[in-house]
Amino acid sequence: MNESHLDMLYTLAKELNTSEDIPTMLDAVITHLPKVVGARYCSLFIRNPSSGELEIKAHNHTDIGEDPFIHVGSQQESIMNLVLARNASLIIRDIEEEIGIQNKDKYTTKSFMCILIRHADDTKGVLNLADKANGGFSKEDMLISSIISELLAALLARIDLNTV
Repeated sequence: MNESHLDMLYTLAKELNTSEDIPTMLDAVITHLPKVVGARYCSLFIRNPSSGELEIKAHNHTDIGEDPFIHVGSQQESIMNLVLARNASLIIRDIEEEIGIQNKDKYTTKSFMCILIRHADDTKGVLNLADKANGGFSKEDMLISSIISELLAALLARIDLNTV
């Protein structure tokens, strides 16, 4: 990891520490983490405690706006549901070849990374990164993202998720 990665990671940590509320913290993650790992897109889905479905809480996608009701049902075909079913984070270099899901036109690459946000045995959500050029995501990218995921899990375990 080069120094600029560490600088960007430190900037993210500092912003998390000084955030006034949970939505601001989540926005800091989706703003800074893609820069650290070189991803174009980032979205953060939190599991609704009542329905069990993943609901979008923060994202940097310009084409979906601020719709707070975007969710992923357990029966939908998605990378996030695959991660939940396997109970493991994934790096996907080619979404079409590896798991047979058609790539959306907005993505310039077929690379994705989904990181579970888990506290103990309780899955709180999924951190989704997409569209990394130059060979896709690496184990180092996964480690960096997993560190952020661990911090998010610690936070989410201590709050009422119905208020996020």
